[in-house]
Amino acid sequence: MKKLILNTFLIISIVAVSTTSCSKDDDDPTPSTPTVNNTPTPTNDPCNGDPGFCMDYGTVNKSGPAKLFVYNGSRTRVYWENGSGSTFEQVELDIEGLVPGTYNVDGLAIPGSSANVQYYSTANGVVNPAYGTVTVTALDTINGVTGTFTVTMQDSTKITNGKFTDIVK
Repeated sequence: MKKLILNTFLIISIVAVSTTSCSKDDDDPTPSTPTVNNTPTPTNDPCNGDPGFCMDYGTVNKSGPAKLFVYNGSRTRVYWENGSGSTFEQVELDIEGLVPGTYNVDGLAIPGSSANVQYYSTANGVVNPAYGTVTVTALDTINGVTGTFTVTMQDSTKITNGKFTDIVK
């Protein structure tokens, strides 16, 4: 009899453990659906419209951060530099005005209508422009200057895809 009671107790215990381990516990976490982040990762690429300076100088792309300078309350300069020592290079893009519009790259420095784009590298020295245009779409000496440019230099190097976006002091 003792054996029968012990076997019955054992069977009831096994059944009880089996049913409780199969039941859903209220403390179990519910499976979640993964969220998809549709926000693009910032690229910090001035050639794609992010703040900064970009141009194709001949067949070589040059881009990066730039600074804004205002001279005599009448001339705006976008200044880009890269490298150091024997690899140093810079561009000075001067706009003879403080308003949006199209400026001729003509070497004349006429207030309100002229612009100048000068390239310098330690390896090759200064290259001045022959002709071209700078189009300024936004010019605010506090909040930044934005525009595009295309220039042919005196050594026949062509600057294409020139962009400057939200350049600030």
